[in-house]
Amino acid sequence: MKVVWMTMALAVLVFNTAVVQAGAEPSYAKWGRLAMKETAQRYHADITDYKHVGRKVEDGGLMSETFRLQLRKGAKEFEVTVRIWFEQQSERVVRIHFSEDDKMNGLPAAMILM
Repeated sequence: MKVVWMTMALAVLVFNTAVVQAGAEPSYAKWGRLAMKETAQRYHADITDYKHVGRKVEDGGLMSETFRLQLRKGAKEFEVTVRIWFEQQSERVVRIHFSEDDKMNGLPAAMILM
């Protein structure tokens, strides 16, 4: 009987741990929300897809997060790469850079600095 109770307790513990881990936000989630907000304000287009490209440690205590967003504005579809630089300690945003690619012809558009 003791073995049954121990097995049940262990199963509950494992299940609860898995649920907590599954519900945790990734470390880049805050920056992804900012990237989508700034992109929506700048382009006034629907964001149809979103991908976290990666995080880099930069010089001088800066970090950067890069995201790739697919946008649709009317019949036009294009992709925007958003890179956000921020101070590692304070998380103060230093710079946001937008770079467009026209998905229809595959040519890069002019880069836009913020």
